[in-house]
Amino acid sequence: MKRRFSGLLDLLSHGAWWYITVISVALFVYSETKVYDLLLNVCSGEECQDLFLLTAEEAQSLLSFGMSMSFYSGILVVLLLIQFLSFFVVGTLLYVYGMRDRICLYTSILLISTGTIMSISMPIITEAPHLDSFFKVESFVGDLYLFFFFLFPDGRFRPKWLLYPALIGLVGNIGIYFLPGSLIDPTTWPIAVRSGIWISLHAFVIYSQIYRYRHAETKQSKRQIRWFAVSLSGFILSVLSLLIFSTFGDNGLLKLFMWFVYYLALLFMPFSIGIAILEQRQRHLSVLFSRTIVYSFVTLFVMGVYVLIVGSLGFLLNDQNNIFISLLATGIVAILFQPLRTKIQHSVNTLVYGDCEDPYKILSSLTQRLELTMTNSSVLYTIVEEVAKALKLPFAAIEMELGGNFERVAVFGEELQVRSEFPLKLKGECIGILIVGARSLQETLPPDKVYLLNDLLRQVTVAVQTVRITSELKRSRIKLVSFREEERRRLRRDLHDGLGASLASISLGMDNLVFQNGVDLAVKNRLLELQGNLRTAIAEIRQLVYNLRPPALDELGLIFALDELCRQYEGSSIKVSLEASEIDFPLHPAIEVAAYRIVQEAVTNAGKHSKGSYCKVTLGLDESSLIMTIEDNGVGLKEDRKNGIGLHSMRERSEEVDGQFLIKNNNGLGTTIEVRLPLWAEGE
Repeated sequence: MKRRFSGLLDLLSHGAWWYITVISVALFVYSETKVYDLLLNVCSGEECQDLFLLTAEEAQSLLSFGMSMSFYSGILVVLLLIQFLSFFVVGTLLYVYGMRDRICLYTSILLISTGTIMSISMPIITEAPHLDSFFKVESFVGDLYLFFFFLFPDGRFRPKWLLYPALIGLVGNIGIYFLPGSLIDPTTWPIAVRSGIWISLHAFVIYSQIYRYRHAETKQSKRQIRWFAVSLSGFILSVLSLLIFSTFGDNGLLKLFMWFVYYLALLFMPFSIGIAILEQRQRHLSVLFSRTIVYSFVTLFVMGVYVLIVGSLGFLLNDQNNIFISLLATGIVAILFQPLRTKIQHSVNTLVYGDCEDPYKILSSLTQRLELTMTNSSVLYTIVEEVAKALKLPFAAIEMELGGNFERVAVFGEELQVRSEFPLKLKGECIGILIVGARSLQETLPPDKVYLLNDLLRQVTVAVQTVRITSELKRSRIKLVSFREEERRRLRRDLHDGLGASLASISLGMDNLVFQNGVDLAVKNRLLELQGNLRTAIAEIRQLVYNLRPPALDELGLIFALDELCRQYEGSSIKVSLEASEIDFPLHPAIEVAAYRIVQEAVTNAGKHSKGSYCKVTLGLDESSLIMTIEDNGVGLKEDRKNGIGLHSMRERSEEVDGQFLIKNNNGLGTTIEVRLPLWAEGE
């Protein structure tokens, strides 16, 4: 039942389109064949309510500039033809390319009706009673523009409560054309009420478009609304200019110029509406539509330019019938045609695809950004940012295969429901996924450049594989460092609790032998000598244990261990102080050892070589790093210095745990060492 009703509705809609199209052509042709003769006459009194007609003063003003009434009439006839064709062509193209979509179909009907109403002369139609019923239907459909603007461009009321003012406007239109004199006919209401409602409805339309723009999920939607707003603003400004200049006296030339500006501004509106609707509803057909619409627009625009050139040259040469003028105008138009077509095609492609007409720019820009990216942590973010900006996408992300699972490692923008995923494969293995905020990435590129999508994906795949390998190496290094630290802990424990305890026990036994009565003096001296060697060995083992991992780190933690280290310099020639942020979580053992040894070596160097009075150690944290700064007020580093073992050791310790090491010479005012160490978790 539902399918049958839908089929019947489609049949009625297509029938309505053909009915509107036939009567539109008939009304325009009837008006166009008579409007030339009508415009040859001057008007007076109520006849001058038709803005096309010239008053006697305006006609005389036009003649004073060397322009005849026939010239004025001919120009207006051509402008009316251009205006009708612009709406009619776009409406027909919408029907041809989107006839299976009801929004495209209804928009087509509206454009054809509105274009016809704005292209015919009311006095001519009112003098033909047999056309009255057709004109009433045409006018009713054309006046539905307000209801249409509430739905533009996606066919939904946004916000939803705007359905009610839209229905008020629709009921008012029904009252005007089909129930005149009734309560719902706005012409029966007080003019203040009628004007207030009319202004309010248009204000709601403007609010609707602003709301859509602010809440648009994609940049394409914002671009559609922006283009429509520009074309509508141009039309409104031209109307206001026409009304304002009409009060500046009886100047026929000015009136002719304003008509030309009015219809030139009106020319852009149907094209912006058509492209936005078809891109929104039938994206896969927008390519064909954009090609056809370019040639349609160029043809109509060239007609207008030709009329302007002929009129201008005729005015300058005071002759409208000179064959030289026509030939010169034709030559100028021919010269302008190809550059104009190229620019319009580029503009339409920009509207449909964004700034992607030359996809090589995307690849080139991406390559340049990758070359400037120095760290693997930022390279993938650079990729998603560049892809999203180049293709005008609101969202892009990369998920990378790590240990059998896909993890999201880079995100740009806010994730949307509309998305597409593209597997990144290398030698048949899926190493990652590129996610974009579009139904299809192919739609973001011109059709003849879609093949470059493979080049783009290949660049992304290579970068992801590089980061993936680097990440695996980093994890392997973390494991090696972790195993090393665990082994050092075990060795320290075994040396301290095993060998150290055994040697201490032997030392105590030798003490007992030495102090026993009756021991030979030579044996006693030999025992004392061996005991001294044993104590030296015990001290060396303790130093070895300390070098493997300072006991204070396990007993007190990094901050207290460093504080104890700084206190060792009390009473010396250099004062060492420590400022540290609270670390309320356990650091990885490898990070603790690296931080402690780097500070120890830096403070030792400051005490031995800086000749300064103080050395300040500062520890801080950010989201991913432990930041250490060691600075002194000594003589600084010599320019011709050779890095010693201490500096090499500090750099190697920081790089070993994937950290960064930087040393600054403060122009003879001391030395500053900055170190960033990653915050590995204890379990890594």
